[in-house]
Amino acid sequence: MRYRLNRDSHYSPWPFSKFSCLLLFLICSFLSACNDSSNTNEQSKSSESPKASSPRGFFGEMQSSDAFTSVERNTYVELPEDHKSHPDFQLEWWYLTFVLSGEDGQEFGLQYTLFRFNTDAASGKSTYEPVVRNWANGQQWMGHASLHTLEHHYFEERFANGGVGNAYVKSAPFTTVIDDWVWKATQTEPESKATEDSKAMFPSTLTFAFGQQHTRDTNQLPNATSKPTEEVLPRSDEAQNGADDRALPADTQLNNEVVPMNKAVKVALNLNSSGPFIKQGDNGYSKKTQDERLRSYYYSQPFINAKGTMNIEGNNIKVEGKGWFDHEWTSHLANSEALGWDWFSLHLNDGSKLMAFRMHANTNREEKSETKNTEVFTTASYINKNGMKENVEQANLSITPTGYELIQKESKQDGKQGNEHDSSVRSVPTAWRIQLPTKNIDISVSAFKEKQWNNSLFPYFEGRVEVEGSHSGSGFMELTGY
Repeated sequence: MRYRLNRDSHYSPWPFSKFSCLLLFLICSFLSACNDSSNTNEQSKSSESPKASSPRGFFGEMQSSDAFTSVERNTYVELPEDHKSHPDFQLEWWYLTFVLSGEDGQEFGLQYTLFRFNTDAASGKSTYEPVVRNWANGQQWMGHASLHTLEHHYFEERFANGGVGNAYVKSAPFTTVIDDWVWKATQTEPESKATEDSKAMFPSTLTFAFGQQHTRDTNQLPNATSKPTEEVLPRSDEAQNGADDRALPADTQLNNEVVPMNKAVKVALNLNSSGPFIKQGDNGYSKKTQDERLRSYYYSQPFINAKGTMNIEGNNIKVEGKGWFDHEWTSHLANSEALGWDWFSLHLNDGSKLMAFRMHANTNREEKSETKNTEVFTTASYINKNGMKENVEQANLSITPTGYELIQKESKQDGKQGNEHDSSVRSVPTAWRIQLPTKNIDISVSAFKEKQWNNSLFPYFEGRVEVEGSHSGSGFMELTGY
């Protein structure tokens, strides 16, 4: 497998010829947000929305088709059976996010995601096995891995053809795989004997390695050598004085140059759940618009406890914290009506959890129309510390942006930064106020750092947030379509 080096010093595996062309066509429209470079972004914050280009459709020109299975209100999520893949639906993802703390006090935001999409509408509903011999089985897979420290962002994306066998989801034990990125349950009992708490997914282990070492910065980076992983991070005074540079071989003592070392981040986490799975919406049937034309099947596990190690550029760090898992599948979000969404998964200080969501939908359904009349639909789930869920409807919910980052990509013509009137500028709301009066919740949610932007083939914001106000806490925020 070959790698493509992005301008922001992230690695992206790039598969071969025919699949590359197909995937590029699909993915470029899959999330049509801006194509920026995270290390060259110039961002600013304000309380008012800056001038910027209008958002486009999140899934761009991908079109829904009757060949894909429809999400139906009278069919509900069943666990553990629905942990598996649903290949007859057009889109699906298994999404893990973590807010982690190191034993030395460092804070991290970690993401691991496996996407599946059916690209073969013409063939009708497919048959699927985790490993099949026919490469052209109509299923494509994509993996995203992202780690944010306060100073740096590590990101990698991977792609696989569904029939090759290097990417799949299977049951008993529950396992997701793309190449050597593996999430696997240690539960070995058949699904029918899985306990109510574990639902065949927990306890489990998550192991993956990704990313490229960043530009050398002696004021911020730990020792960027390939020494044994039992090394600990240098003391802050050593790092600030550049003491770690003396241990570097000559070819790695670089400033403003990419250090050509592979797999900067290695993750090994043990995952356990301390609460029940949550079926979002109506028993897993999740509407994204008031009239339900945009909808999905969706459930979560917001009570994940994570503990393990991360090796960041040669330095082992013991970490622990909270995780959130989402599994969602649909055939109704891949068209021009779905402009994008704002999603929040929050761990609050009283032990409760909050999922809040805003959908941006186009109400002009004429395919060739350039006019976009935007409908904003909001919904939320409040989950108390005992795992009891309450749906929160629009009338009892307010999700309002209060601050923005201006994300700016380079001009392809001259390599220079554009200005705020250029089409290269995107205004991304990274500070919010969320209010649930019935639960006495009035909180401010803000990104824990700037530039939490995944510079993938379809760029989007995915990053850790901090919570203040009536409750404190932390969590993750996803912003698409900007």
